Amino acid sequence: MKKHKDVWTGMRQGGIGLTAVLLFVLALEMMKSGASVLTPLLRGHLNIEHAADCLGLGWLMAYVVMSGSPVAAIAMTLLSADALTQIQTFTMVTGSRLGASFIVLLLGFIYAVRGHERWTVLSTGVLSLLLTASVQLPAIVVGVSVLKQGWFDSFRWPWLGPLSVGINALLNPIINPLSAALPPWALFIGGGLLITLSFQLFDRALPELRFEKAGLHRTSRLIYRPVVMFLLGVLVTLLTLSVSVSIGILVPLSARGYVRRENLMPYILGANVSTMIDTLAAAAILGTPQAVTVVFAHIASATFVSLPIVLLAYRPYKRIMSETLEWTMRSKRNFAIFLATLFMVPIVLILS
Repeated sequence: MKKHKDVWTGMRQGGIGLTAVLLFVLALEMMKSGASVLTPLLRGHLNIEHAADCLGLGWLMAYVVMSGSPVAAIAMTLLSADALTQIQTFTMVTGSRLGASFIVLLLGFIYAVRGHERWTVLSTGVLSLLLTASVQLPAIVVGVSVLKQGWFDSFRWPWLGPLSVGINALLNPIINPLSAALPPWALFIGGGLLITLSFQLFDRALPELRFEKAGLHRTSRLIYRPVVMFLLGVLVTLLTLSVSVSIGILVPLSARGYVRRENLMPYILGANVSTMIDTLAAAAILGTPQAVTVVFAHIASATFVSLPIVLLAYRPYKRIMSETLEWTMRSKRNFAIFLATLFMVPIVLILS
């Protein structure tokens, strides 16, 4: 009986995952078709003209949808429609990564309300935000330099053309009637809502992690090495296609005492390297070489920042992050300052 139930559960999750993929592809094409009209809106009414503006925009949008992946995909469609430059797209994607870390803090609040020890679960979210910022913000300097120097411009992606043509051939019977019936702005907004739904469905399609059966309560002593945890963070994010999921599982793990703080840090650094895997899929589906270049520039810059930390300077880095975390969690006043900073910085970036 249990075996049949497991088979049914697997088939159900597979069906949800397939639906999520199909909606993801359809949403990208809808946004691509409607994105051309957004250039006057971004540069005229919203005054989104500079890289800092796009950083703040991606940051706040990730707060709103509680995920960075849809926002990064939207940035790719805007680049595909020439509404953003490569550098603006890069910073908007970086903003989406910063905003996505907020969901880990929100999960900590939920676990605290459910009765878990407040400092432990909230500190996991704060630590995720601190570590993500410590990688993503310096990576902006590296990534912008890479894009300006055109280091990836010599790469050719011959598979993009046939892939894009094939996808267009499959979806044109759906996209063409929608384009005729809806104004471009409605098409873009509809695609944005659809892509958010697709990521939610994909998260539901992932198998439930049962910590005891996975043996995590026994293996914690085997994974103290920073390099091992770094690689694990890379791998889990690649498998789940979502940094919110791969980092979000740290909240229950830390709440139940399976993972300690010194294990969390390199894991989160690794997750920040492979966090662009879903955005790479979006760029490939859109068939835009410039978008693929931005994704690889982001991966290269995050790796360039993270690897020296893990391999050469992990102890001083861990000490600085631990001291910053302890200051943040020391009092309600410090925690309030931290939260206010999370919301004020992206707003200031847009208004400056």
